[in-house]
Amino acid sequence: MTISQHATVNPVFRYRDCSAAIAWLIRVYGFEQHELHQAPDGTVVHAELRFGDAGIGLSAAGPAAADNPWSMVRSGIYVSLAEVDAVHDRARAAGAEIAQPIRDTNYGSREFSARDPGGHLWSFGTYGMTAKGAAPSLFVTLLYDDGRTSIDWLTRAFGFEKILEVPGANGAIDHAELRLGDGILMASSTPASTGHWGAERQCTCVYTPDPDAHFARAQAAGAAIIQAPHDTPYGARSYYSSDPEGFLWAFSTYRPTQKVGK
Repeated sequence: MTISQHATVNPVFRYRDCSAAIAWLIRVYGFEQHELHQAPDGTVVHAELRFGDAGIGLSAAGPAAADNPWSMVRSGIYVSLAEVDAVHDRARAAGAEIAQPIRDTNYGSREFSARDPGGHLWSFGTYGMTAKGAAPSLFVTLLYDDGRTSIDWLTRAFGFEKILEVPGANGAIDHAELRLGDGILMASSTPASTGHWGAERQCTCVYTPDPDAHFARAQAAGAAIIQAPHDTPYGARSYYSSDPEGFLWAFSTYRPTQKVGK
């Protein structure tokens, strides 16, 4: 299965107070509003923010609906690409749990949703959230209990290609990078209790050339700092923070591997 170059991997969030979250992400982290769609009562049905050319999706959390798997999660992953039917058929053949059948939406996208072995919810669709032709600069990182099995599953079911793996202690994977088209996913199976993850299973890593300046802005605006700016063993400078509803964010000079063998 060949994936087009313009595939992107984007985080999707469901906030209890989405309007407040949008204002906070703009004020504290420097995102810019790109799309905003509201119900008549002002509830955010769908919003998109961008940091440079990279995009994230947001909506308001609401009551769980049996026909909408996204109403049952706090966060997930949206992969934008042209080959939706091919990925759907591959995932189904690999035994993936199809949480929402493939369909044409009323906003012009063709999509389906599936769950991976770690319980993360994914959607694959033709709708784009990131500027076309932009170098990847925002990266979803997922935490798995069994990283090796989960990474193998992602390659088999969704067509990701593993491009980097850093082994950890006792068979864990400290860090892995996978590619689908030019979309990058990062993964880890380092125990959450030994790091900055807390109870979170998904982290959004954002490239910035000056994390110290970004840290100063976020700290002055009242962001909860989990780990102050520091130099990493792999040559980057990074810091970690959480937003008011507990989602985990990293801002760093690190860019994941772009080519096999690089």
